[in-house]
Amino acid sequence: MSAMEALYVVFVALAGIAMGSLVVLMIGHLMNEDWLAPVRAEAEAAALTLPVLLLLGLVLAFGLGELFPWAAYPLDLPSARATYLSPGFFMIRSAAYLLICIGFAFWLTHTRHLRRASAIGLAFLTPVMTFSAYDWVLSRDPQWWSSLFGFAFGLGQVLAALASAILITLLKKEPASPQRMASLERALLTLLLLTAWTWFAQFLIVWLANVPHEVAWYLERSDDGNLSLLGTSYGLMIAAIVILVPSGVSRMAMLIGSVLALLHHITHMLWVLQPRGGLSWFALGLILMVAALWVGVYAAVMRVRPTYIEEATEEP
Repeated sequence: MSAMEALYVVFVALAGIAMGSLVVLMIGHLMNEDWLAPVRAEAEAAALTLPVLLLLGLVLAFGLGELFPWAAYPLDLPSARATYLSPGFFMIRSAAYLLICIGFAFWLTHTRHLRRASAIGLAFLTPVMTFSAYDWVLSRDPQWWSSLFGFAFGLGQVLAALASAILITLLKKEPASPQRMASLERALLTLLLLTAWTWFAQFLIVWLANVPHEVAWYLERSDDGNLSLLGTSYGLMIAAIVILVPSGVSRMAMLIGSVLALLHHITHMLWVLQPRGGLSWFALGLILMVAALWVGVYAAVMRVRPTYIEEATEEP
């Protein structure tokens, strides 16, 4: 795995958590949900790390031809898609996605009109996350296009963001109220089930249509190694669902459930992204270094942001 490939993988992973955290915040504020308070500080901190990811995106712009085949050499694509996937237009869109998300992250964390900001934000963020999934992930296989892919991939990012926030919340000393944690547990379980169904629905549509260039996307990911990775991913998801299904699960069970959900997301994303080349020590070190930098920024933001402890610990 090259340096650019390693940076690309960690960029998609971290951008997904940051953008997914914005969606978690907006849905929670818009619906006045009880589950938001315990994870609000964590979600806000993750969303506010987006400027770091913009800088990482600028680095990746120098390796566009190495990451996306259409940027390296001409491909036999429909004219509209070839125009859409031109390098200049791609970079303008990518910058716009990140700048829009950065703008909403700062607005949402500095306004008193949370419901209004969340309603407007969701209207913008839905197409942003959908088209960023098409551009940053699906365009690596430019011959295939799926209208459901953006929604399915976006759901995975929201699931990862919520699971990460729950994990950090449960590791803190201040316990949230049982009723709020029960609502959080239901939210995580709902996302797990919805994510599983959406990815299955996409596979079912492709299987029923049986169009060669669409089937090829799945065939590329159906060798023994990839099938083992996919089986592991959905085994982790099923285990998380089984743990979370009983009502009023314990703190430890919820901790395990969120870890399993996060591991499912990581393994499934690797299956989707299909990083090119084996994982070298250099690539692993680069990934860990960038992830550590992001965690450092996240921790610094957490220290200066409100904690919402009183709201999280009181019964709704």
